[in-house]
Amino acid sequence: MRSQLPAVAISVLLSACGGGGGANSASALPAVNAGGGSPSASSSPRASTSPRASATPNATPTPVFTPAAGTAPAHIATWAFDESSAEGAGAPVALVQQYLTYAQGGYGDAKARSDCDGAGPSSCSSVFYFDPNFIYDAPSCTPQIASLFMAAADETWFVHETGYSDAAHRVTGSYQESCNGTTITVPVYLTNQSNASVDAFFSNYIQTYASGWDRYFMDDTSASVLTQTYGPGGGFCADNPPDDYCTTTQEYPTDASVVAAHAALTSVLNQTSGSAMLGMFNGVGFSGNTPENLNLIPASNGRLLGAVCENCVVNAGTLESANYQRVLNAMATTNATAGASFVELNTGSSPAGSAAQISQRLVTTAIAWLGFNGNATVVFANLEENSSDLAIWPEAGLYPTQPVQSMNSGASDISVTSNVWRREFGACYLNGSAIGPCAALLNATSSPVPITSSWLTQSYGHVVSIAGGDIESGGSVSLTAATFSSATTTIPASGAVLLVR
Repeated sequence: MRSQLPAVAISVLLSACGGGGGANSASALPAVNAGGGSPSASSSPRASTSPRASATPNATPTPVFTPAAGTAPAHIATWAFDESSAEGAGAPVALVQQYLTYAQGGYGDAKARSDCDGAGPSSCSSVFYFDPNFIYDAPSCTPQIASLFMAAADETWFVHETGYSDAAHRVTGSYQESCNGTTITVPVYLTNQSNASVDAFFSNYIQTYASGWDRYFMDDTSASVLTQTYGPGGGFCADNPPDDYCTTTQEYPTDASVVAAHAALTSVLNQTSGSAMLGMFNGVGFSGNTPENLNLIPASNGRLLGAVCENCVVNAGTLESANYQRVLNAMATTNATAGASFVELNTGSSPAGSAAQISQRLVTTAIAWLGFNGNATVVFANLEENSSDLAIWPEAGLYPTQPVQSMNSGASDISVTSNVWRREFGACYLNGSAIGPCAALLNATSSPVPITSSWLTQSYGHVVSIAGGDIESGGSVSLTAATFSSATTTIPASGAVLLVR
């Protein structure tokens, strides 16, 4: 995912994952995008997910956050682009501070930093986007970070195929982008973060260009040789035909060396004051139903606060129902890692308030509730990429507490029937006001599923209805417009239902 720069999707090791960018794959060989499709570069100008981890973080679940009796935050944890010339362009400071937890911008666009630092009781943190992993060496329209990196680098700053250290054997991707109305081909290089000089370069970059920002967002971050060296154009190792997958490299010979290199980089990223600059990384991936890449969080010794799962649930407007179970498993793993956050990043551009967009928003919210862990569950619902509004939705004001069911080991803990999950909460809130109990139900099957009364331990009278678009454009939530009746109310195919009393 990129804010100002060209983008690429890193792939992840999956047994099968439906969706967006190409044909579905059930191959045991590497890589499909976490949002789905064959191993190819993402078509999104802000897309990229990573991953594969070799270890599972702590097995002991952290307690679900429960606010004091009768109180709750005005919204669940939220994240959105807040940029002066793109999404969020028209959002005033007060709106950003009231509804955002994380406001993302980056080099050349400091609106997010300014908004979160602005006058008023800000609760948002500004997030600086950068990609220290892939360098896009465009011959023209060169990204600023690439221009600086290429000017400073010697050959030891790059990753090479095993047995080589020369420029002709760099592990290299290929990315096509538009530049001044012309399509150009951009070589993409992988940086050698096991080199202290590379880490020092990015440390200086953060102090120079992210001064005053609260957090960073690190793109294209994986935890294995195979997936870290896969991205634009496929595998980066030209000497491994026909698939070019890198199973080892000269500088990153093992998966452990990739994790150690990322940990070395994050350990030197500091504020100008000398205090640690903390951040989150992209992103979460899967091997079958097992989440991967999450071992980077404990490996960073507190420097990485969490992981982004990009396009895992909604990918360019497509509901990725084959991923629902995987995402819930990843959320359970993240919840079991002390101090870790899970960021659910979904993308789309369906018309505001359309049935398609509302379906995407209900699924986004249901996933968040099913794995909810207070402020450690972050919703990044980027579902109006074609709008300059701040992508914050009225349903973000629904806040569930006092869970009746827990999800400690994974999706199976809250399963009510095959590919259908339910979680109930004893005390819920809308914009900080108590509304009684609530529940989320999610259906990954291709047919509507009637809600059975035996699935529920509390009584409910209504289905949550949402209308219109984002908060800025006047979207709304209704708690009484639609009546709930067990055996009659159904969960749509690949869809979700939220219940209230």
